[in-house]
Amino acid sequence: MSVVVGPSAPELERFAASELCGYLDKLFGLQVRPVTEAPASGEAVLLVGSPDTNPLLAKALSGDAFPELTDQGLVLRTIDLEGRTALVAGGGSPRATLWAVYELAERWGVRYLIDRDVIPPKRPFQLPQLDVVMEPVFLVRAHPTIQDLVASMEGWGISDFRPLIDQLAKMKFTRINVYAFGWQPYLHWEHKGIERSSAHLWYGYHYPITPDTIGRSLFGDVSQYWNRDLPLTSSYPQLIEAGQQLVRNLMDHIHKRGMETAYAAPVIDFPPEFAPLLDGAEQSAQLSGMSVVPGQDTPLEDPELFGLSSAVLRATLNSYPKTDVVTVFMPEFRQWIGEYERAWEALDEKYGVGEVLSLDRITSAVQHRKGSEGSPERALNELKGDIANLSFFDRLLRDPEVLKGTTRSRIRVNCFGVSEELYPILDRIWPADWTLESMPSNQPVHLLRRIEILKDLPSQVLGIMNLTLDDDNIGVMPQLTTNSLYEIIQVMHRHGWKGVIARERFPGDHDWPLAYLARASWNPEITPDAVARDQLKAVCGEGCVEDMLAAYHEVEAVTIALARSAFAFPADWPPSTSFSPGGMLMKYWYLKDRAMPPYVDEAHEGYSRALESARKARDKSTPEGRWYVDYWVGRLEFAQQYVAAVRAVQRSAAAFRSGDRAGAVREADQAMAVLRKGLEAYVPVVRNRTDLAAIALVNQSYRQLFQRRWSVKTWGY
Repeated sequence: MSVVVGPSAPELERFAASELCGYLDKLFGLQVRPVTEAPASGEAVLLVGSPDTNPLLAKALSGDAFPELTDQGLVLRTIDLEGRTALVAGGGSPRATLWAVYELAERWGVRYLIDRDVIPPKRPFQLPQLDVVMEPVFLVRAHPTIQDLVASMEGWGISDFRPLIDQLAKMKFTRINVYAFGWQPYLHWEHKGIERSSAHLWYGYHYPITPDTIGRSLFGDVSQYWNRDLPLTSSYPQLIEAGQQLVRNLMDHIHKRGMETAYAAPVIDFPPEFAPLLDGAEQSAQLSGMSVVPGQDTPLEDPELFGLSSAVLRATLNSYPKTDVVTVFMPEFRQWIGEYERAWEALDEKYGVGEVLSLDRITSAVQHRKGSEGSPERALNELKGDIANLSFFDRLLRDPEVLKGTTRSRIRVNCFGVSEELYPILDRIWPADWTLESMPSNQPVHLLRRIEILKDLPSQVLGIMNLTLDDDNIGVMPQLTTNSLYEIIQVMHRHGWKGVIARERFPGDHDWPLAYLARASWNPEITPDAVARDQLKAVCGEGCVEDMLAAYHEVEAVTIALARSAFAFPADWPPSTSFSPGGMLMKYWYLKDRAMPPYVDEAHEGYSRALESARKARDKSTPEGRWYVDYWVGRLEFAQQYVAAVRAVQRSAAAFRSGDRAGAVREADQAMAVLRKGLEAYVPVVRNRTDLAAIALVNQSYRQLFQRRWSVKTWGY
């Protein structure tokens, strides 16, 4: 057996050949190394690359056409090579060749989880007879890395990211997003004599790790949870230097695996030290107000705003010259709304958008969005803010003067979050290689109520749908949305959308939905349950498949029930937040109507049923796959006990309000007991840094609950 790669093959194809050799060893016990010439013996040959990069492959074809492939197309084809059998693993580009190798490994029985491969038992090697040509339906298949909030990948270092990126490459993802915010330590810049001088993680909150922390041994010798690649106590220059190095290391590894990077440049989200330069600056309405943004009446042509944004964009390109795409965000809470009419006039004069849409018509329509979770007022403000930002981005991102002092003459742009009412005009405004990243609803089940909006995107616009696998408003609870995603995927395919983004914070929960999205991007007709059965059989054996699938379906049902509340079990919000008074657990002490929301009982019952099914699956699992079922048993027991703690907190508050201090203390003790039990079930099954962060976060809730119990018992309040 020989694995032959071209003598001058690109680095990514040489890596593909080495990966193929690795799988030959793991699957068949064949220890081979890549070579650049076919051996003289009559053994089988695996040819890696294309006729342009592998001369032996070009010779073998001897005039026969290599399949006509796009740069994402791949081929697996058995051919005759001078009287012996050869198998081609190739593609229309080096990264597609790498995907061909991973596709071949899948056809040999390998399955890719988020943190490891599942390898079937070794068996004798037999060269397969294949004639496979594959082209993707969705050209952009993206996944986030750095985001916001502690229970996300904001706490991951490069050693945490590398295994995830490796697995996403095996699943043929094409883009990795870095969703950096203006207050985070990833970008240093200055303008008009003011230098940036402040930076924070997770909105400036802190999560102490104390001797009594449940799961203390997981955290090592630290005093608080933190990103281990960043200095905990440092000056701003040290923090920003480490943050930028983390992002550069991240981008380097992404490129080594054949994917592109998209970095979010905070061009209208400034650290507070720049407030004096911005006319009408307002504190951001985003959680904790860590930055300043253009205010309601900041002039559209304000030269200082243009100067600040230009400085951010140049700093982004100079700090990260390897980024392939620059993402700009519509703010979550639009505050720059006073200039929308003038902005519309500017867009109409330049692009004739009024020929497509009437401003009066869309400002009226936006207040009657079918199935929208937000208020009509918020929807209208989103539209107004997006019109202002579209006009501003058009000026900023297409001005060649802005790019002077960088290595770029133009940039590829991805714009996040444009109101759906504006979809029909985007083809008039944007260059053909810019993309729209859309998330019309946080929850897929909400998007399904108004799925018809997807038809309004012009076919020329590269539309990418940000699909929620888990949402921070449901927080640290297990969430699954896979069958809802299936319905959305069908509509996206029908209306020509070009890409998907797996929006998640808890990768450990999402081996199934990530595998589904990866496969549906090439075959939209494949069903989630078919993917789940295939994956579960490979991971933990056929005997556990139906019980684990039942557990998945129960978690999906709970996710849909929790989606009815804007803030069911919100993550990371401390007692001071107006969104969730009392914090993520203690908010149930302060319920305004003092009645337990129905979703709490639904969640407890659903997670309990899921846990029962997972425990049944454990008894039927293979020994090699029991770790996977154990993960879900621990995760679901945590969820069940967390919701039980919520119920006990509410009962404690009710007893306190009725004057029953002893009852309030007794129920608080019960809440603490079940919360501890849940954490103790979660601790042994942690898979990644997000799980670890969730444990630190819930320990914080445990402390807040203890403080309330102590206050009631000791002081009566």
